[in-house]
Amino acid sequence: MGVRVPQGAPDLIRLSKKERLLLLATAAVTLLARALAYFRYRFDSDEQQHLHVVWSWTAGLLPYRDTFDNHAPLFHWLMSPLLLLFGERADILLWMRLPMLALFAFVVWSTYILGKRLYDERVAMWAAMLLALFPPFFLKSLEFRTDNLWTTFWMAALVVLTSGAMNARRMFVFGLLLGCAFATSLKTSLLILTIVLAALITYVFALRRRAARPPIHWAIFGFILAPTAFAIYFAAKGAWDPFVYCAFTFNGELAKTRDNLWIGRAIFPFTSAALLYVAWRFRANAHPWRYFFAMSIGVYTIVLASFWILISPRDFLGIMPLLAIFAAAFATRAKNVVATFAAIVIAMFITLWYYAERFENKTAWHVTMMQQALRLSHPGETLMDYKGETIYRRRPFFYAFEYITRAQLAHGLIRDTVPEDVVRERTYVAQADGPMWPPRARAFLSANFLNMGRLRAAGQMIASDGSFSIAIPGEYIIVGPSGELRGTLDGIPYVSARALDAGAHKWIGAEGAAVMWAPAFRRGHSPFHLRDLEF
Repeated sequence: MGVRVPQGAPDLIRLSKKERLLLLATAAVTLLARALAYFRYRFDSDEQQHLHVVWSWTAGLLPYRDTFDNHAPLFHWLMSPLLLLFGERADILLWMRLPMLALFAFVVWSTYILGKRLYDERVAMWAAMLLALFPPFFLKSLEFRTDNLWTTFWMAALVVLTSGAMNARRMFVFGLLLGCAFATSLKTSLLILTIVLAALITYVFALRRRAARPPIHWAIFGFILAPTAFAIYFAAKGAWDPFVYCAFTFNGELAKTRDNLWIGRAIFPFTSAALLYVAWRFRANAHPWRYFFAMSIGVYTIVLASFWILISPRDFLGIMPLLAIFAAAFATRAKNVVATFAAIVIAMFITLWYYAERFENKTAWHVTMMQQALRLSHPGETLMDYKGETIYRRRPFFYAFEYITRAQLAHGLIRDTVPEDVVRERTYVAQADGPMWPPRARAFLSANFLNMGRLRAAGQMIASDGSFSIAIPGEYIIVGPSGELRGTLDGIPYVSARALDAGAHKWIGAEGAAVMWAPAFRRGHSPFHLRDLEF
């Protein structure tokens, strides 16, 4: 499929004054919105989970074996030097969004390049603008997540693929970039299937002249390099089985928790037939690349909807640039192009304003929580959180409580061993109460931890009869609203913090007291004076 670039493509100077002004205004609004969202748009829990895995690389831990991760490894490994550079800080997620800006810029640029190759510069500029302001892409591309590097590799591969004749060198680089995408996200398997099927449809229906078969073996060779390198690395570290389980088996187990997967499988023959009819109907398209990418959008959407177990907006990041190109090309055919694009831009900005929660500051919640986490727990200590949102601390329970884990817990595929793990690892700090905890873990933590404001520390409020119990052996202190108390503990005069074994204990002294993990009190925390609530 040769790349045919239309001659006489209009550039920014040759557009009408109104259209130039609208383009520049759209760019300015997009940049302003991105600056606001960068500092104010809430942190997704996936961002925190990803960054915790990045931290595990910097801490000498091995993902999959020592730290749970159900994603491919390349993104986290590449980001680990940057985390080392920034160090341990409460606002680390803001800093780690920086590389996402570069990835966003590259995807927008590559959309422009593809738009220019498929149509002309006018379509290319509008495609880049529409993509940059499209709310799902705008917000997801801002977040610290693997999907952004995945989309970058994918778009880079498409830019390479369409840049000229499919010789050995170009096919090798194309395959290498796809291999990097696969080492970043397993969703690349869908992209590969999409390319193969779309190319087959294009070859059978749309190509009038049968070009020489491209050297596909070079693409295959390039593709296997990155995944093979990681496979060898984890096997050499004795972590092959954990890698396969976390990255593949764990995700596949979600199918056992879903009862409606048959619906997508059942409609697949009909949606496929519809796509083939459209492919046949428009087979006379004079531009093979347009035809190929249109078929790619159809194939990807149908396969994803029919066979992917868990679907979310980020799964469509890879085809959003292509959709933007076709949407821009369609809009340029309108009777009043400026009015059409103005309406689209206004509608997208209003939608973005709504989904970005009016650009109110929603990042302070995590920053203040991190301030307490770094003060309440120290390096080397474990902390029981949901998904690794405290970033710099090991979790005693292996699995992150993301959706797939919670679904498998609810169906008995994974055991809730949080109580045993917390005791075994001597974990004295835990995340606040919330619905993401499984029932057994929630009951244990609620009974044996005290609220410190944003997090909890091991301890209990002492009953009116002076009784309390300790679940996690360690050093504890008796406190009241005014500070440390004096009295009798287990028949022995109490004057300072004391090591307590697990089990029942008896306090004789002031009522309304609490027993708490002594280091938490020394670090400035008390259940009677909650901290870090200003957000």
